[in-house]
Amino acid sequence: MHKITLLTIVAVGLAACGEKPAPEVEAVSYNIDPARITVSGLSSGAYMAGQLHIAHSHLFGGIAMVAGGPYYCAEGSINKGIGPCAKGGDVGIDRLLVYAEAMASAGAVDDLANLADDPVWIFHGTLDTAVGKEVSDAAASLYAQLISADAVTYVTDVEVVHGLPTLQTGAACTTFSTPFINACDYDAAGIWLDAMYGALNERVEASGELLTVTQADGDDAEMLEHAFLYVPRSCAAGESCGIHVAIHGCTQSAEYVGDAFAAGSGLNEWAESNNLLVLYPQVASSKIAPMNPYGCWDWWGYTNENYATKEGPQIAVIKSMIDALAGTTL
Repeated sequence: MHKITLLTIVAVGLAACGEKPAPEVEAVSYNIDPARITVSGLSSGAYMAGQLHIAHSHLFGGIAMVAGGPYYCAEGSINKGIGPCAKGGDVGIDRLLVYAEAMASAGAVDDLANLADDPVWIFHGTLDTAVGKEVSDAAASLYAQLISADAVTYVTDVEVVHGLPTLQTGAACTTFSTPFINACDYDAAGIWLDAMYGALNERVEASGELLTVTQADGDDAEMLEHAFLYVPRSCAAGESCGIHVAIHGCTQSAEYVGDAFAAGSGLNEWAESNNLLVLYPQVASSKIAPMNPYGCWDWWGYTNENYATKEGPQIAVIKSMIDALAGTTL
């Protein structure tokens, strides 16, 4: 999620977080309400969130995108990815819509009509120079053509750099640095969850458990062996719970920041009081083919040409983890 990650090639050295690792558990299923499954993402994670949302629109009932662009923006080209899909410019929204419609007709993604009533929350900080505002503009424009216009919330007036704004966790709002979480007195996680789920119970201390869980077949998808999973006490006790999938940005996985994103996003405090599991999938970096030295999610095609569909390796792994949490195919 460093400025290089959307994808200017600039070297950066990042130290992994030194906190004690979360306990690992065997696969456990929970009492999942399939009507309460949503997704969010930051930077390259916003692109992955959009791909998940479009590919499995029957499953995801809402999305939040922070500093990300429209579905299939890169069109399988890293050059387009590091060009207009990162810096801003004409991304050809009409072509992207045609592709989405073709994939839906082929069954490679779900029926786009499923999106019609999904809340969409899109955010771009006023101080963000890593991703051009035109990129987020394009995401808002594409979604406005897929769903009712009043279902799209587009926030562009918060003074924050390229990072996740929180109430009080992270660096100063004007500081661009690892782990790319910024204390801005702005609770982005709570605001977007409210947009997705309606009136929420007040946030409380995250007194549940932050666990590590296996990402089955993750190696084949250029992902790490484990993801993080926040489990509220109510969910552990068997109450009906939803799932929120939170996708980190480049240089923001456990390889770089340990559990800083999973512990500091602000999501867990809301999840605890609102019966939500929070799944934090983790992508791997690679300095050999396929080149992904900064641990970005595949939004330009480094895994295969089907990366933005149900057959995309990373999409398939995340969907499998959701099914495992539910103990059934959703």
